[in-house]
Amino acid sequence: MKYFNYIVLIFVCVLFSCRKDVNVKLPEYQVKLVVEGSIETGSPAVVLLSYSIPYFGEFDFTTPEKSFVKEAFVTVSDGVMVDTLKALDPSVGYIFIGSKINGVEGRMYTLKVKVNNEEVSVQSTILPKIALDSLYFKWEQDSLGFIWQHFKEPSGLGNNYRWFSKRLNTKYTDAFFAAPLFSVFDDKFVDGKNFDFSYDRGPQPNDVQKWRDDPNRSYYRVGDTVAVKFCHIGKAEYDFWYTYYQNKASNSNPFSAPTNIKSMFVNNEKVFGAFVAYSPYFDTIVIKPKP
Repeated sequence: MKYFNYIVLIFVCVLFSCRKDVNVKLPEYQVKLVVEGSIETGSPAVVLLSYSIPYFGEFDFTTPEKSFVKEAFVTVSDGVMVDTLKALDPSVGYIFIGSKINGVEGRMYTLKVKVNNEEVSVQSTILPKIALDSLYFKWEQDSLGFIWQHFKEPSGLGNNYRWFSKRLNTKYTDAFFAAPLFSVFDDKFVDGKNFDFSYDRGPQPNDVQKWRDDPNRSYYRVGDTVAVKFCHIGKAEYDFWYTYYQNKASNSNPFSAPTNIKSMFVNNEKVFGAFVAYSPYFDTIVIKPKP
């Protein structure tokens, strides 16, 4: 017991003698324009514009509209026609939607955003559509489970994908196609292979807290009718979303490696984000009770 007391005393002395206050001087924060834009086959461009907020700053997240961009000149061009996007609600800004150009497979689109007399631009191409082979439901517990896909990945390295889903049934109806965490993958390890994969059910962007409070948030249910949207995307577009998910997964975790998100607006420190051209393949599954 005497030796134990000595050990405890030595440990306490070492612990307190090694304490040292460290003052870290953070660099001055630079507000950035944040762009999240997309266009897909058969649909107009949609662009969300906001300003970044400092991690250590004070911001009331109950009033996110304070970060929204209201006055912006936004255009999308296909090389022939120019579409000027309009704010869905001019008094709020944030959401800008096109009306003249719908996405066409094989075409490149240029997004230009002008705010406060500064213009930024980025390009993205709608690639050829790639189809899934089949969908099926696998039970996990009671009437809950996951949607699985069988996929024959085309030969030739360089394909990248993003996955979404949307429930269409009466009881649980989703307003949007939702993408779960890490909803992107490339063909680095699956090039030309047959394989099966599944994803959790993603949150609706307008109802994230309700999704978090649902103990069965990751599952689909017997009785659900689910539409799956499987998109072929480019490499820069994949890099943006993959690093975004890595950064999000490591948020507030001191034991994870920090990840810098790869913005598609390269060599411009005043803007951050992506403009993604999606080439979607759609399929639907009706989840029936076990036979």
